[in-house]
Amino acid sequence: MLKKFKVILLTLLCMLLVSCSMQLGLEPAVEVVSPSPEIIQEKEPEVLEATVLAVGDIMFHLPQVTEARTETGYDFGLSFEKIKNYISSADVAIANFETTVNEKKALSGYPRFNSPPEVLEGIGRTGFDVMVTANNHCMDTGVEGAENTAALIKKNNMIPVGVGENHKNVIIDKNGIKLGVLAYTSSINGLKAPAGYVSMVDEEQIKRDIEALQGKSDFIIVYLHAGIEYNREVEEETAKLFRTVADLGADCVLGSHPHVARKSELYHTRNKQVLINYSMGNFLSNQNDKYTDIGTMTRLVIRKEGENTTLGHYEIMPTYRLRFRDTDGKTKRRIILASDIDNYSHISDKEKVYIREVKYEVTQLLKDEKISELEVK
Repeated sequence: MLKKFKVILLTLLCMLLVSCSMQLGLEPAVEVVSPSPEIIQEKEPEVLEATVLAVGDIMFHLPQVTEARTETGYDFGLSFEKIKNYISSADVAIANFETTVNEKKALSGYPRFNSPPEVLEGIGRTGFDVMVTANNHCMDTGVEGAENTAALIKKNNMIPVGVGENHKNVIIDKNGIKLGVLAYTSSINGLKAPAGYVSMVDEEQIKRDIEALQGKSDFIIVYLHAGIEYNREVEEETAKLFRTVADLGADCVLGSHPHVARKSELYHTRNKQVLINYSMGNFLSNQNDKYTDIGTMTRLVIRKEGENTTLGHYEIMPTYRLRFRDTDGKTKRRIILASDIDNYSHISDKEKVYIREVKYEVTQLLKDEKISELEVK
């Protein structure tokens, strides 16, 4: 009887404890087991790429204008047909447009260039995106011609840079990479231009322009129209200018004006390698002096990883201005890759030897001893 009473009492006490716990909001103890920490891998930043193809001087002497004449006007695109795929496949293609288009003046070649509007139609169809107009012939037909040239460049879906108050720089966003382009010339052949209208070589101004672009661009390309014409060697003064522009913040410096191709160099500054091409030579012209028929295309592969943008790869691609008499009796000009010369029966064996020699020379990097008096930073 006493044992039974103890069991009943114990049962009542347990019930009472459970009831009190519920009233106080207490929950039964539960064992908590922490899961094993997971290894979280940080996502690598996406690598973006953009390609740039830059060429030198595009000029139109009167024999080229005559050649391009058709029954209804002109067709200048034929000169570029053999090289078009390289131009159009680049994300951004740039050239130095070394003539003007002023429809109120007569067509003319050297020394005051004025070309028909169709030259820009042909260039635009080839796939170019940016026309550098800061060169010594930009004022050949005055402000009127410079303004009309810029308007026609834009009409043909390209961007002018280097001449005019509203054309001081270009920023192009390609594949998530912002490319800035600036252009300057050392001369306008003594012709008149309003103050500040043409982007002239001035280190202080270049410094300001680069600084203004640095917060807006990932990679800055600067065209410099400078150097002594027809001189294949790099002058010390020219080397100093190009290197200074690299020191000021340019990520690539490209030369035009000498009308002959020069060597390039990888210049170390600001903890990086800056590609400097001291002259890309003529891309298209009717000049006949030796070496004026060979130019270079500079191909850049620009890579952006996170906040870091670099020149991932570059290639110097020599070109040859082929001139031949066609079956219709007319003289024709075509730009071809120097590496393709064996495909053309118009080129003599002697000429091929010359092309191969120059092709080899202009693809070699400039050695420091060539400009040994300059300090390499």
